[in-house]
Amino acid sequence: MDFINNKLLPLQVEGLFSMLNSCLVNGSTLVKKNRGTIASAAAIASVCYLATVRSQRYRYINELRDKYPDPTMPLKDSKIAAEVFDTTIRKEFPALHYVAFQIALYRSVTIPSISRLIVATGEAHGNPQKREEDSYLLLHEMLDVYPHIQHEKEKNPNLSSKNIEIQETRRTHAIARMNEIHGRYRILHGDFLYQLVLFVHEPIYWINKYGYRKLDRLEINAIYKMWADIADGMSLENYPESAEKMTQYQKEYSEAYSKYFSTSHKISEATIENTALHFPFWLRPMVRMAFSCMIKPLDCTSFNLPLPSWWFKFIFDSYLYLHGYYVRFLKFPRQESYLGTPIHPNENNRYMPQYESEYPAYPNGYTIAGLGPTKIKTSLCPMPNVRVGTCPVAHF
Repeated sequence: MDFINNKLLPLQVEGLFSMLNSCLVNGSTLVKKNRGTIASAAAIASVCYLATVRSQRYRYINELRDKYPDPTMPLKDSKIAAEVFDTTIRKEFPALHYVAFQIALYRSVTIPSISRLIVATGEAHGNPQKREEDSYLLLHEMLDVYPHIQHEKEKNPNLSSKNIEIQETRRTHAIARMNEIHGRYRILHGDFLYQLVLFVHEPIYWINKYGYRKLDRLEINAIYKMWADIADGMSLENYPESAEKMTQYQKEYSEAYSKYFSTSHKISEATIENTALHFPFWLRPMVRMAFSCMIKPLDCTSFNLPLPSWWFKFIFDSYLYLHGYYVRFLKFPRQESYLGTPIHPNENNRYMPQYESEYPAYPNGYTIAGLGPTKIKTSLCPMPNVRVGTCPVAHF
C-alpha cells in the first residue's frame, strides 16, 4: 500500500488553498470590525515598549554615578577605571568605540615619520588586514582583563588567584610584545604620544558627537586612566595629565606635523581598499567618501583624499545621528560586554578572535607572542596562559 495517494494530492492542495482563503477573508473582516481596538492596543504596546526602553536605557550610567559619586575616582584606582571603561565602552557604545579605534590607527599615519616606520615593517600596505588586527588584538589584550575576570567570576564566584593571574598575565605579555616590537625601531617620543592621545581623543569625540548621550566626567576619566596605565607599562613618560590636555596635544601635534607624504598616501590607499572588500560591491565606491567624512580636512590633505561633498557628509552624519536616536529610544542596553578577545584559548592553545571578518588574518587563532610584524621574531613564551610561574622563557 502506498503511503501517499498521488490521486488525492490535487484535492488536498485545493482544499488547503480554500482553507487559507477563508482564513484571510475572515481575518480581514475581523480587522475591519475591530480596527479601532487593534489600533489602540498597538499604541498602548508601543508606548509601554518605549517607556520600558527609556527606564532601562540610562540604567548603567545612573548605577555608576551612584556607586562612584566622585568622578575623579577612576584616576586614583585602576580597578574602578576598568569597571567604568567596561560598562561604557563594551556595553553602552561598542560600535562607536570600534570605529573610533580604527580611525585612531588611521589618523596616526598622517605624520610622515610614523608612516615611514610602518611601511618599513612591510605589512601596512602589503597586508593591511593583519596590521589592523594585530593592533586591535594586542591593545585589547591589555584592555580586556577586567571583563575576562568578571566573566569567570560569574561562573565561579570563588575564582582562584591562579585563574585571575592567568588573565592578568595576558596583559603583561601583550605589553611586553608591544615593547619588543617598538624596541626594534627608533620612534620619536612625540610620535608615541600622538598615537596614545588619539586612542583617548577619538572615542570621546565620536561618542559625544554621535552617541545617544554624551559621556560623563567619570567615564572620560576612566578612558584616560586605562590608556595612561598602558603608557606606564610601556615606560612612556611626560604624557598629558588629562583627557582635555591629550585632545589639545593631538590638535597641536597634528597641525605642526601632519602633511602629505608618499608613505602616508600608500598606507591610506591600502587601508581604504582593504575596508572596501568588506562591503557589497555596489557600496565600495562610497567607502573612499566615507573615510573623508571620518577624518579632519588636514588629514584629507595628508592622504591626498578629496574633501567630502556637503550632501554626502550630510547623509553620513544623518545616518550616525539616526543610529544614536535608535539606540536611545528603541534599543535595550546590552547585557554582556562586547569582547574582541576570547576568555580562553582553544584546544590548540590559540586564542580565536571574537569579531567577525570575511578575510581574517588569524583564521586558526593567535598567540600573543605571534602578534605584530612577521619579521620581528619574539623571545617571549608563546603559551603564557598554561605556563605561568613555571616557564623558563621570559614573560615580561
